[in-house]
Amino acid sequence: MENIRIYEEDGYIHFIMRPEDLMRLRYSTEARTPFADFMDRWLTQMKTQVRENTMDGYRYAFEKHIKPFFTARGTTLATARPMDFRDFVNLKFDQGLSPTSIVKFHSIMHKCLKYAVALQIIPTNPSDNVMLPKRTRFRGQVYDRTQINIFLAAALQSPAEAAFVLAATYGLRRSECAGLRWCAVDFRARSMVINHTAVLSSGRVIYADSVKTKSSYRTLPLSDSLRRYLTDLRRRQNANRKKYGKAYCQSDYVCCREDGSPLRPDYISREFERVCRRACLPRIRFHDLRHSVATILLQQGFSLKQIQDWLGHSDISTTANVYAHVPYVEKVSIAKSATPIIGN
Repeated sequence: MENIRIYEEDGYIHFIMRPEDLMRLRYSTEARTPFADFMDRWLTQMKTQVRENTMDGYRYAFEKHIKPFFTARGTTLATARPMDFRDFVNLKFDQGLSPTSIVKFHSIMHKCLKYAVALQIIPTNPSDNVMLPKRTRFRGQVYDRTQINIFLAAALQSPAEAAFVLAATYGLRRSECAGLRWCAVDFRARSMVINHTAVLSSGRVIYADSVKTKSSYRTLPLSDSLRRYLTDLRRRQNANRKKYGKAYCQSDYVCCREDGSPLRPDYISREFERVCRRACLPRIRFHDLRHSVATILLQQGFSLKQIQDWLGHSDISTTANVYAHVPYVEKVSIAKSATPIIGN
């Protein structure tokens, strides 16, 4: 390169070149692309890699938070520095966003820039090593066996009754309850397959032959009680089909209204709150029924590995850290059975 000046001093060869020439050696010409523009194109490509509701979250983070910040700074791929992402994190923290949200935003940007590195547009990921706010681990509340029974009794005759039974007895996710189809229930083999979900995306329900993770795809045996319940539910739905005639919505979904129309995931959550209030139970989230099932299984002596497979977790640490709630009364029992201190 003609703008390089070379000289020798103290036995060493020295090279001096202008910063812009050095930039051309380290970065491709695409590195001049504004970071926000590159991320916009990356998000378009990511549609084939993640579920639609996940993409909605990515887009919201980009349009609402990431794009305005980096566009105002005029940041390009080549000029992006760790301090830019440090300033972004600090600003969002000062604005009152939760550490969980900030970490998610950073994760999305990091994935995007990792792709830029893979394409050899930039040599390193400038969002590496940014100090992120510490997240406090969320601890969901749980119902014990007695409260579960009270809840199920109050849920009888609710339009979302079937979803409540599946979540409170088998720990299915909301998307799995709303997406369960009769074709996945085998009464003869006494099993059901979790292979179809219903999720919200931009206000509409997306039905898909996909689950949250590979581990979420699973076959579960039907207990005698659940088999009886589903048999009776099928009978009631067939009676409603005759009652409504042509007005009946012909769907294959297990969780549906009296007229056959499938239940929306957001309706299940709202109806859950109403049933809990009606039963005078402590307020918890619908997803906490899943926590409750895990806790009850743990109390019954099942291993974390068994619970992981049942609930469909991809990582056993999720089972151990999030869902395994050991009640305080059990900790007291453990303390009493601990080895006594010598001399007492």
